[in-house]
Amino acid sequence: MTDRQTQLLLDTTFKPKGRFAAYWNTLGSFVRRYRNRREVYRLLEFTDSQLADIGLRRDDVRYAVRGGAFDDYSNELTRAALRRRSRRSLSL
Repeated sequence: MTDRQTQLLLDTTFKPKGRFAAYWNTLGSFVRRYRNRREVYRLLEFTDSQLADIGLRRDDVRYAVRGGAFDDYSNELTRAALRRRSRRSLSL
């Protein structure tokens, strides 16, 4: 069994001040989205049982990557996992 670790970049540590703050924040947002999209595409390499362990299905990943070039696919995957978890807890 192969051990894989996927980490999403959720926060930047450098907080600029002054006139470059808006530019820096926009650039950081694009970089964060690009990295998250790349990691979501790597989830397609996981087996169905590995995806189930993290609360996802292959269809969830495929649906998430249908978004546009500037979308953050990780947000859709988080919503899908939370929906599945809430449905599971309601059925208990």
